[in-house]
Amino acid sequence: MKIPELLENAIEQKIKNVKLAELKQCANNLSEKYMKQERTGDTLLNTEIEALAYAIMRMPATYGAVYTALKNTLERIDSNIQSVLDIGAGTGAATWAISDLLESNNIRCFEREQVMLELGKSFMSQNLELRDVSWEYADIVKDNLDVKADLVVTSYMLNEIRPEERKNVIHKLIESSNQIILIVEPGTPEGFKNIKEVQKIAIENGLHIVAPCTFQGICPLPDDDWCHSIVRMERTKLHKLLKDAELSYEDEKFSYIVISKEKCDNSGIRILRHPIIEKGKITLKVCHNGNIEKMVVTKKDKELFKNVKKKKCGDNI
Repeated sequence: MKIPELLENAIEQKIKNVKLAELKQCANNLSEKYMKQERTGDTLLNTEIEALAYAIMRMPATYGAVYTALKNTLERIDSNIQSVLDIGAGTGAATWAISDLLESNNIRCFEREQVMLELGKSFMSQNLELRDVSWEYADIVKDNLDVKADLVVTSYMLNEIRPEERKNVIHKLIESSNQIILIVEPGTPEGFKNIKEVQKIAIENGLHIVAPCTFQGICPLPDDDWCHSIVRMERTKLHKLLKDAELSYEDEKFSYIVISKEKCDNSGIRILRHPIIEKGKITLKVCHNGNIEKMVVTKKDKELFKNVKKKKCGDNI
């Protein structure tokens, strides 16, 4: 998968008058800041060049994660989504993914960092389908949005705020949705811990789990284990340059949850770890309707074997 060509072109237009050495230094500084960041919710970037470096490094991964999660969701439910809120939109990667999967002319992006808001808005001005997306300043921690939409999306946002503020933010996201809430977090133990908190609050409030879970209940995984998905993104030339990368792709690990205000059937089998493929058999660690199991598929089950052989960590069978 790769980011849309229009987005790649918009980013390239923005860096025409920027010294690549300065951009690369900004990218290195940002990476170091994010690695050392304590979850305080403090601003980590203030200038357009910092926002540009962030966009080049993170928009592909965010686009891929949201696209994958939303695509999986739309395959599991029949929902007429007419309006969307992108909360903590950053430079707009999630909205680019949403627009590639949904036909909606009512998308609103909310972002607290003005420099990212302006950059995201300028990227979308290059796309006829996204020019009418509204961009508005808001800090979900401090502000009450007083708006609602059929689909509410937030990506890589909960992990950036103080732990004591997350519960209130999760309730705000739920209150802003008419139908569905999609939350994406890093595919790490910490990121998945945030997803489990969302799941717990959703169940306590009578909401329903759509994806990726395969049952309506509290996650049975122990605290030292986690569930995540993987999407492979094609790297742009700029991305390779800023990250000093040799590979033409990057694998983004992400955890996500989709909750709904309407009842749904989410039964099935989810692959929790990379399948172990051996001669004549495939061994899987799976979550089967809330039960963590070892599953062995052999060539005797021709269709299932063929199907599972194409699967990866995070996929459903």
